[in-house]
Amino acid sequence: MSRFKLLFATLVGILSFVALLSKPACAYVREVTASGVPIAWKHPCISLQLFVGSAPPLLTPAEYAAAAAQAAAVWSYPQLACTDIRLAIAPEDAPAADVGNDGQNVIVFRQGTWCREPTPVNDAGEAEPACYPASALAVTTVVKNSKTGEILDTDVEFNAVDYSWGDLEAQPGLADGRTADFQNTLTHELGHVIGLDHNCYAPTDGQPRHLDNNGTPEINCYGNPDLPDSVANATMYPSVNLPDTQRRVLSADDQQGACDIYPYARDLCSADVEGGGCSVAPPAPSKNAATLLFGGLALGFAAILAWRRMRV
Repeated sequence: MSRFKLLFATLVGILSFVALLSKPACAYVREVTASGVPIAWKHPCISLQLFVGSAPPLLTPAEYAAAAAQAAAVWSYPQLACTDIRLAIAPEDAPAADVGNDGQNVIVFRQGTWCREPTPVNDAGEAEPACYPASALAVTTVVKNSKTGEILDTDVEFNAVDYSWGDLEAQPGLADGRTADFQNTLTHELGHVIGLDHNCYAPTDGQPRHLDNNGTPEINCYGNPDLPDSVANATMYPSVNLPDTQRRVLSADDQQGACDIYPYARDLCSADVEGGGCSVAPPAPSKNAATLLFGGLALGFAAILAWRRMRV
């Protein structure tokens, strides 16, 4: 090989390597068990029952069902062509349902009290109410096998005691500091349903710092002047403004998470369809001003998705 050809080949190699390094790597964080096993559904076809028998005002039961279907679709094939996950919403006329490892994945509105139903009972047979912070917009309970990481059951509860729920794109006048966008919040919660964690470290989550899919410790969500827009604007970011609707649309990182965990493999679901939380807090320091936190506590113009986890 001539010296010129050798120099040219070396230059091409260097430029290719630099281009590879400069290409942003999609980053997402998966929830793991206590022993560090990433969680996921064994089968990609997941049905969630939406209980709208006594749906809160501002939206009709049909409008809640339509919004939920759109939130499910952005995570699912064929709208997300690279994934095999299929989230289906089944409206139910009953007013609500219990939370627990019962093989039913439910989405419910809590309107009487913002507490888990049924009320947990201790070893002595005494009732011990498990109520959520008034700041919490929604809570997702994920039940999984602690050894294998298989997700067994997921339940999403919406706080209709302290908040109103609406469609802030169709009805922008509802952005009154108390009304949240139902589709926006559910889209985030469904990320938890399929096994994704928040995409950066938030101490309010009450868990250790995780590694992202690139093996890098997740960066701090708050007080971080170098927080990339790709993190701050993702659906799985822990904070948004209360009137926010941009989390309805997945970022490239969110999409990559769904596609890596459940890569596309087939055109149809099998016959047996398988049947992380948000609250209001004072704006936390972040790259974007006035934020709603997904996963913390407090009062103010913000919402935290306080994500509960259970193991079996």
